[in-house]
Amino acid sequence: MTERELEAILAKGHETQGVEFKGPGKRTNSAFLASVIRAMLGLANHRDGGHVILGVDSKSLEPTGLDDDEAASWLNYDALAPAVNEYASPSVSFDVQSLTFRENKIVIIRVEEFVEIPILCKKEFQEPGKKSPVLRRGACYVRATHKPETSEIPSEQEMRDLLELAIDKGVVKFLARAQKLGLFLAIAGPPTEGDLSRFQKQLEEME
Repeated sequence: MTERELEAILAKGHETQGVEFKGPGKRTNSAFLASVIRAMLGLANHRDGGHVILGVDSKSLEPTGLDDDEAASWLNYDALAPAVNEYASPSVSFDVQSLTFRENKIVIIRVEEFVEIPILCKKEFQEPGKKSPVLRRGACYVRATHKPETSEIPSEQEMRDLLELAIDKGVVKFLARAQKLGLFLAIAGPPTEGDLSRFQKQLEEME
């Protein structure tokens, strides 16, 4: 992400389905880490993934920045990846970068959408003194459509969106495997009726 891209995101004046802001904090702060992981799980289940931006106040959208120690703790990918994936099943794919913006040090975590199946939370995190867990074992976190925030699936719309994304990935995987096996020729776009007819004929000939 560039300074210009971050400026455009902030100009919207609010979080979006693909962007969640977090203020300053260290990776070693377990409660803050859990809140970031929750956001990452939600973005991983969102089409095209998204960004968790650290060092921007989520309410005022003012870039507060991170100090050197805070930034360094997040930029250590070898320490961050196992900490995140301790709570994710399957693993979350992401990368991390630093950016100097308005003289503030910002850390941006780019989260990729899930590869094959939606990502679930596999471990609970309960912040002391809080009634509800930040992370609940077995929960499926998404970015809500009615309000850009990370939550457990709040309605049938988010469930449909997640299922459609998983189905799309399943179809792509099936087509790639079928082409690899030579069941039909590679095609530039979606299969036509003729492609499907040839595929059915090839299947019948294999019986």
